[in-house]
Amino acid sequence: MPSNGTAAYRDLEEIFAQYYYLKRIDSVLQWDTAVVMPAGSTEGRARQLAALQRSMQVVLADEKVPQLLESAAAAQLSPWQQANLREMCALYQRSTALPEDLRGALSQACVRCEAVWREARKGREFQAFATYFSDVLELVREKAGFLAEAGGCDPYEALMREYDSERTLAQCQTLFDTLQVSLPPLLQRAQQRWEERPAPGIPSLSLSRQKKLCRVVLRDLGFNFEGGRLDQSLHPFTEGGYDDIRITTAYDSRNACKGLLGAIHEYGHAAYDAGLPAQWHSQPVGRDRGMSMHEGMALFHEMALARTPGFINYLEHTFARLGWPFDRAAYSHYLLHVKPGCIRIDADEVSYPAHILLRYRMERALLDGTLAVADIPECWNTHMQDLLGVQPKTLAQGCLQDIHWSMGLLGYFPSYAFGAVYAANLYAKLAQEDVVVCAIQPCASDFDVLSTWLRRHVAEHGAFYPEKTLQANLGLNNVPGYLAYLEARYC
Repeated sequence: MPSNGTAAYRDLEEIFAQYYYLKRIDSVLQWDTAVVMPAGSTEGRARQLAALQRSMQVVLADEKVPQLLESAAAAQLSPWQQANLREMCALYQRSTALPEDLRGALSQACVRCEAVWREARKGREFQAFATYFSDVLELVREKAGFLAEAGGCDPYEALMREYDSERTLAQCQTLFDTLQVSLPPLLQRAQQRWEERPAPGIPSLSLSRQKKLCRVVLRDLGFNFEGGRLDQSLHPFTEGGYDDIRITTAYDSRNACKGLLGAIHEYGHAAYDAGLPAQWHSQPVGRDRGMSMHEGMALFHEMALARTPGFINYLEHTFARLGWPFDRAAYSHYLLHVKPGCIRIDADEVSYPAHILLRYRMERALLDGTLAVADIPECWNTHMQDLLGVQPKTLAQGCLQDIHWSMGLLGYFPSYAFGAVYAANLYAKLAQEDVVVCAIQPCASDFDVLSTWLRRHVAEHGAFYPEKTLQANLGLNNVPGYLAYLEARYC
């Protein structure tokens, strides 16, 4: 006969499984909203997602859950079950900190704001977006207040902890302070090196060939099209999970690398999700170890891997397989050069962190009210000039280039900065262990060794280890190592 504690734990597994199945439904609806939903369906989808948020809240707000958590703590559990119970407690605390009405209102406001964002970024008029984003921001502030009270921390730190449960404001500030001092001279040296070389032009490829190339490259990397999809959207993203992973990329008829790099970035997310422990897929311990790790996997593939001479060798061989001409000089220059630009997702590896620093500064100011929504475009352009020496010409190049704020995802962007640090140190770790990444031969099977290593050392652990433990095991949080990596590669 199982003990009362064991029975309580089993009941909890059923409750959290229900929560995660609803969360997967929400994820697929989010994908549908961005990829195929008719423009006139926005209001209906907003109500659907709000209802789903309420249903998810009801599952975890069951009055039996606190007693079950207390009883399960006394049970004789396996190490994985103990870790799962730990993650259950953390998720329950975060979930129940927010009123049900606030969740629903924020969900609806974000769907409406995202729809307006898609239209606003086509023109030069910011006011239409500002009206809807003001509603989102007010609700995010309210949300941050509840989370901060529950977590005993700063409101912005509380928002960051939604994406990395152990993240602190002090860690974040330390990283950005270091980058603010160290990046400008490094970026200047890298630019001088590349300005001495002639620019052969941006690689071009028809959209139909770009789409085929992305499918071929993702299949070679290891993406399972029997359990996943690649589609087109305005902003690349990944949704779904486990055996149904939806990724998108944004193509550009004038730039063959944009869609490819976007797809490779999202493949990194998909590979992490696909490699998570299958037997725990419906439990908190079976999820990823935070968005910094997730972005680390994505940026590893997009930045550290896809910008190597070895990967360019692979591309040349792939073009030959497809019977297409390959302009090696153009692809090499685009993938390896350093030149600051306005668009984050098109940024080179050295200037990329400056884009995140800009957003971090502005998010802090938006949340505490020192930056008004109406002043976002001017503030954005000032920071862009200060950090990168460039000026956006349109809203799509400037403050409306990212989807995150329209979705209420303030506090997410620091994950990209930590992810960049993780990606560089992961690359160094793989090189040290002679895993094939530095000199990929023109053969897709060479990716198998890489994907197996990443699955075994990162994804298969799920959320079993605290983030600090996983960082320590792989040497990920080494900021001097990250800067040394950039110096060696680009200067």
